[in-house]
Amino acid sequence: MRTALRIWVLVCLLGLKLLPAVANHLVGGEMTYKYLDSNGPVSTPFRYEITTRIYYNTATSPTGNPTLTINVRTLEAGQAVLVRTVIQRNSYAEITPIRLPSCAPTNAPGVTLAVYQTTVSLPGVPLGYLAEFSLGNRNAGITNLRDPLNERMGLSVEMAPPMLPNSSPAFSSDALVVICRADTGLVLNNAYDADGDRLSYSFGTPYSQGGTSVSYAPGYNPTQPFGNRGYAAIDARSGLAKYWSAELGTFLLAIDVREYRMVNGREILLGRLRRDIQIVVRECADNNLAPVFAPATLARREVLAAEGQTATFELTATDPEARRLTMEVTSVLLDGPGPIQATVNGRPGSPIGPLMGVRVRGQGSVTGTFQITPSCGMARPAPYDIIVTVADSACESKMVVGVFRLRIVRPASGLRIRGDSVLCVGTAVTYTANGPTFGAYSWTVRGGQVQGDATGRSVQVLWPPAAGKGSVAVRGVLEASCLTDTVAHPVEVQAEPAISGPAAYCLAANTGLSYSVAGPAGAYQWSISGGSITSGQGTNSVQVDITKGLTATLQVARAASPTCRTTLSIGPDDRCLAFYNVITPNGDGQNDVFQIDNLARHPNTKLTIFNRWGRRVYQTEDYQNAYSGDGSSSGVYYYLCQLQDGTSYKGWFEIIR
Repeated sequence: MRTALRIWVLVCLLGLKLLPAVANHLVGGEMTYKYLDSNGPVSTPFRYEITTRIYYNTATSPTGNPTLTINVRTLEAGQAVLVRTVIQRNSYAEITPIRLPSCAPTNAPGVTLAVYQTTVSLPGVPLGYLAEFSLGNRNAGITNLRDPLNERMGLSVEMAPPMLPNSSPAFSSDALVVICRADTGLVLNNAYDADGDRLSYSFGTPYSQGGTSVSYAPGYNPTQPFGNRGYAAIDARSGLAKYWSAELGTFLLAIDVREYRMVNGREILLGRLRRDIQIVVRECADNNLAPVFAPATLARREVLAAEGQTATFELTATDPEARRLTMEVTSVLLDGPGPIQATVNGRPGSPIGPLMGVRVRGQGSVTGTFQITPSCGMARPAPYDIIVTVADSACESKMVVGVFRLRIVRPASGLRIRGDSVLCVGTAVTYTANGPTFGAYSWTVRGGQVQGDATGRSVQVLWPPAAGKGSVAVRGVLEASCLTDTVAHPVEVQAEPAISGPAAYCLAANTGLSYSVAGPAGAYQWSISGGSITSGQGTNSVQVDITKGLTATLQVARAASPTCRTTLSIGPDDRCLAFYNVITPNGDGQNDVFQIDNLARHPNTKLTIFNRWGRRVYQTEDYQNAYSGDGSSSGVYYYLCQLQDGTSYKGWFEIIR
């Protein structure tokens, strides 16, 4: 497989036609932005820096346009333009071809890169903004467009709202490449993100103006930019694209980069960055083979490094024809004199295109040893990209491209948290970090409140008076205040199980009382004092007997949290009537009258007494525990007790003289 030709070597081979019309000159470009601050005017306080990079045909526009007009509107549909501004060109530079001494010269034009930058002040909006411009016209000779001479170039970038401060991704290479006809070309469209957000790459539709698609020539479209005899695919994670074309020419494509961020536990789309690029397909006379990465290098495309610990890995490539090789390693981690301790072969990096990097050369093979000691705070969910290109020194230079991903994490703590994970509402619990000893600890609690110091090996947490879920987490504090990874301990705060059943009993009905709790049938343990559990132990429903006249204490707890108990006191009910069944009217003060306990709780109680033959011997409309059997002989008698609410009781008693 052959790979993409180096841009600064083969820009000279572009098939861009030399035309006198200076209006037809646009090769590609992109827009990026950076949120600055909220120090703008009162009505438009939010300041954004917007940068536009445009590639021009040097032959028709050697310095690029001196000015550029951009519009900024909200992302809400149908909204008017918030800002329209004219930007002065900040800089321009020709991408100068570099030829080997043995390579034939060429008169084809180069490409000029012009940069435009401005700061705009915007009002606050909830959905974000869209910065856009349209410029005319594109360069001649674009094979897959119907009429490139009259086709404008429209570019835009979606900007996150000010409540999500952000800088858009920035591409790590320029927007023009050359591949060989009938040979697979590998082209890197990688971008880097200063905020560490996740990026996703895809092909888009090039625009003319106002979000309108360009007009494709017959047989071409955004998904088939090389027609039905070509092939285009892009890796969504790295931006590495594969192109193949059976046709010579210049082909327009668009690369979309979507930026995602985790906010409150949910990944949201921050915005989209679009780049227009041109792929030049030409005939390659030299059949030299491309360099290849060593198997050991390919085996470590994903590398893990911990803060405060040094990680080293080798990047090696060889050339099948033993040609001289040049390796370029670029990454935001290679920041030269900056604070990041990263090097390749001991060198911290110098400018290479938009990024910093290190060049390494070798004959037949080349190796770059990447070494990094991440400092505190570098850990993040998104990996850091390390872009490696290796090119040979042939006139028809070939290269191999790789994106290696370095994920920086916090060091493992080796800690374990000891303490209750299931507990009652309103409980104070002590949690301890077991394992290695650190100079200090950093505790965080969700759903509870730390009591006292949160930097020691143990911490006390007061859980709320309401049921719910929470967690306790701890990290060890290393030298230079670096933190280890987080060890979390989930906590479930449970309300005591509520007991359903009577809290009082009648003296005549002190057995077979039923009590229950809501929950699984087999998850509870019961206990009682002043009585006994007759059935249902271990379930969510029991029957109990109470010792007559006593106040019993019934308790229940979940088997999973035996310390989280509910207590119910069950006492005699002073509203219950209790009828004595004997009278001994002998004046000794014991059983001298027909006694009904708790009668005072039921005024105007009617009592009728009958003898064994059914004859009424006594009746009153408001019984006061006064019937002593006067005029009645010994024997059995029957009563009818009627309460004012209509409740009736029947029974018997015996008079013994």
